[in-house]
Amino acid sequence: MGTASYEQVEPQDVGVSAPYLANIDRLQQRYLAEDAYQGSVVLVARHGKLCYFKAFGKADEVDGEVVPMATDSIFRLASMSKVVAAVAVMQLFEQGRIALHEPISTYLPAFANPKVAVVKDWQVTQLASADREITIHDLLSMTAGMTNTWWYRMFEPPVYGVVPQLYKDAGLMDDLNAPPITLESNIEILAQQPLIAQPGTMFDYSNNSVDTLCRMVEVVSGQDFDSYLREHIFTPLGMHETWFFPPASEHHRIAAVYWGGRDEKQTEGSPLGHGLLGPQYTFSEHQSYFSGAGGLHGTTADYFRFAQMLLGRGELDGVRVLSPSSVALMTTNQIGDLRNWQLTQNKWGYMLDIQEGVNAPAGSLHYLGGPGAYSWQGFFSTKFVNNPAQDTVILTMSTPGFDGALPHNLRIVAAAAAAVLD
Repeated sequence: MGTASYEQVEPQDVGVSAPYLANIDRLQQRYLAEDAYQGSVVLVARHGKLCYFKAFGKADEVDGEVVPMATDSIFRLASMSKVVAAVAVMQLFEQGRIALHEPISTYLPAFANPKVAVVKDWQVTQLASADREITIHDLLSMTAGMTNTWWYRMFEPPVYGVVPQLYKDAGLMDDLNAPPITLESNIEILAQQPLIAQPGTMFDYSNNSVDTLCRMVEVVSGQDFDSYLREHIFTPLGMHETWFFPPASEHHRIAAVYWGGRDEKQTEGSPLGHGLLGPQYTFSEHQSYFSGAGGLHGTTADYFRFAQMLLGRGELDGVRVLSPSSVALMTTNQIGDLRNWQLTQNKWGYMLDIQEGVNAPAGSLHYLGGPGAYSWQGFFSTKFVNNPAQDTVILTMSTPGFDGALPHNLRIVAAAAAAVLD
């Protein structure tokens, strides 16, 4: 779609300093020179109008020829997909088709009577009955007691050496792959696995929580998750370049993934715990697993439309896809005194990281620009930040795997936030 579909203005027209935005150019040139990444796209918008939208470096190299990064390059959105999945769930909630306090077993009966792994010395000692069932709220807030295969032995509680192993042994798929399975078949496996904690008592950043919700959307709506998103979110918002699997005709626009930031393309999966996380699911011959946890691809401009809808409290260009009250639920602390301890130390809404104070929590690098700013990021070094107080959207899309550009992207976010002068 490119910039032609958007109103682009001079920064000063929306109260943003052009000299301050020039800091982004300097940072980008520095990071490219340091091999922090090979290419990136940065977008800054205020009051719904673009005031900065530039591409840097390269998107790929094919047969020795450099493919320059472009503002319409396609990125693997990875975990930025989770925010889209949450919007789908909230649409059903505000229509009265589901309730947040309901057990997920209301719609997916296999989750009735969940068990919790009680672990000692890195071994299961027993499976205890859960104190209560898993609710839709638990899944949205990452407090359902589910985990990932890729957290295997990455953290101290012994349960991380047990439940991820049980997931793997059962054949559960929760990493970045696209085998010939469906949400229905995979979630049936998940429903038979024990939890790592009592529902509602522990935060765990889990792809499985999200894909369970995606399967619920399929059951309630009667549509596969891909069709649901296209009809109820992407088409209404004019997001015509967002897909689970980009069409072959657009593959030439997909930005490659690079190991770390160095000039070496990643084409194989990288082990993480028991997971295998790599970029090749994009080109899978099997296009049946619609993972709302991490499967979407799209352009920077398309995701800007989605982010601007959230900043507009559910509305974009006169089209409403979500109510203001649902956006409020997504963008406020839903985990109480718990915290996103595995990743950012911030608070968590419904699939959104939230900065509550003037600064990030002590020890966290996740400064998002001020109180009330909210954000999420993707495994392949993409990130968006909405700041309601400044009425800004910031997107930093870059090329390393495993969030390798995160510190650099956060500095760009800080520079963009500092450029707002009124």
